Amino acid sequence: MNYISTDFLRFLIYLWPMLFVYWLGQFTMRLIGNANELGITYTVSVLDLIIFTISFTIAALWAFNPLAHCLHKAEQLEKHQAVIERVVCDFPWRAMRAFVITGVIFAVYLLLTISLVAIMGDHHFSVRMFVALALNFCFGSIVLAPALAVAASIFYSSKLRVKLSGQGLFTGQLDKVREHKQITSASRRPWFVLIITGLLPTLILSLYVYLAFAAGNALEERFILSQALVLLVMSVSASLILVWMMSNTLKKVTEALETGLQQLASGQFKERVPVLLDDDMGDLARGLNMAMEGLLERDDLKDSLAIAADIQQGLLPRSVPLTPGYNLNGFQQTCYEVGGDYYDYIELQDGRVWLVVADVSGKGYPAALTMANLQAMLRGLASTNRPIEEAANYLNETLCDSLTAGNFVTLFMGKLQPQTHCLLWVNAGHTPSMVMTENGISMLSAKAPPLGLAKEIKYEVSKTYFSPGDTFLAYTDGVTETTSHSGKEMFGEARLKKWLSDNQSSSIEALPSELIQTLNNYGRDGQGDDLTLLCVRREKS
Repeated sequence: MNYISTDFLRFLIYLWPMLFVYWLGQFTMRLIGNANELGITYTVSVLDLIIFTISFTIAALWAFNPLAHCLHKAEQLEKHQAVIERVVCDFPWRAMRAFVITGVIFAVYLLLTISLVAIMGDHHFSVRMFVALALNFCFGSIVLAPALAVAASIFYSSKLRVKLSGQGLFTGQLDKVREHKQITSASRRPWFVLIITGLLPTLILSLYVYLAFAAGNALEERFILSQALVLLVMSVSASLILVWMMSNTLKKVTEALETGLQQLASGQFKERVPVLLDDDMGDLARGLNMAMEGLLERDDLKDSLAIAADIQQGLLPRSVPLTPGYNLNGFQQTCYEVGGDYYDYIELQDGRVWLVVADVSGKGYPAALTMANLQAMLRGLASTNRPIEEAANYLNETLCDSLTAGNFVTLFMGKLQPQTHCLLWVNAGHTPSMVMTENGISMLSAKAPPLGLAKEIKYEVSKTYFSPGDTFLAYTDGVTETTSHSGKEMFGEARLKKWLSDNQSSSIEALPSELIQTLNNYGRDGQGDDLTLLCVRREKS
């Protein structure tokens, strides 16, 4: 199993602090003479070191084995992604269990071995000396060794996550892998370090002082205080190593987050920040990845909206019909890339022209789709030369079946007959169209509700005749509902009437731009509502 030999050996290298702290404790114990007082020879010390190395290597192998199999499965990422992430997230917890169990067994082995050596060698070995040894061995094997192993496993797994993130793992896509038992929580970590390197050593040192005061002779007192020195050396060295590992791990995490923020600032939304820890910083990395994913989707959506906007623009009339005696012009401005406003002039073979202005409730994609459907139906109906009231009835029946509840379409639809200068029209809940004549402005107001509300509605046609110089203006509510700069008052029909009267002499081609300028001066910012105009003027004789 080559994948175990390489990755496992790499993990073992990160466990060197355990061996170092154990060797340092043994060296200190021999340096101050406690090992000699117990009759512990160099052979016994070397044997203990070998047993320590073997036992904790076995624990490391047990903790690492599931991870090794997952690394082997990383080649089949799509099939095993959830399993790989779950095992790697559980790795520190599994390492803690393995090394705590091994530490307990090794502490019992040390106590039995040294006690047996001391007794068989006819050395002085009191109960207080045994307690001092037991405190030292238990703290070193059951507390310090697992703590160092967990820190090493977190340090190793953070580097492993950086490597695996290049394959799409640990980018925050699988939040279910996080469990409440994770020991890497940022809020718990300082307390763990405080307890392991501060509180427990202080309590044990206090017990050493108590045992030294209760010692029966100077030899026993010296032995207990010497064990306190061994404990101090081990705890200080272990705390320095723990702080070094934690600071380096946090450095990697902050560097990854900094890189992610730089990518976010530069607009590189395809990259992902590796989630190196399952703590608050891991949540921050996940949130950053979610933000970049959302921004990437927004960019994709912007591209889609741009395409949709082009398609919608293609649905609008590309040219103005050449109608004898009349000038026509249309204009549309949407507050989003796509909208629900629609205007059209559909020229029939006999020279008559359908004039259409509609407003679909809502904005964006849904309104645009309804508008496209409406345009297709209108052009189909116009090609059959149906009366416009029948066309309106058909549209209403169809939209009642297709629109969701609460949605509707307001529609002004007219049939301009140049030969008789008559406009046949139907207003289905739309804003009143205006006709400017020599005698003033007449309103072509709605006589029926909008399309798509109820099937039983029947739409009736009305007639209006144009005299030379008369101007017809159909519009959507984006015009009259434009609010002032203060936001307290709308532009309204009265101001629109006055504007139309004041601009009677303006050409049909200039009317839309002049109205937009007036609305902008009044307070329009382009984000309030879609705006559509359709202008018709009968030429003067």
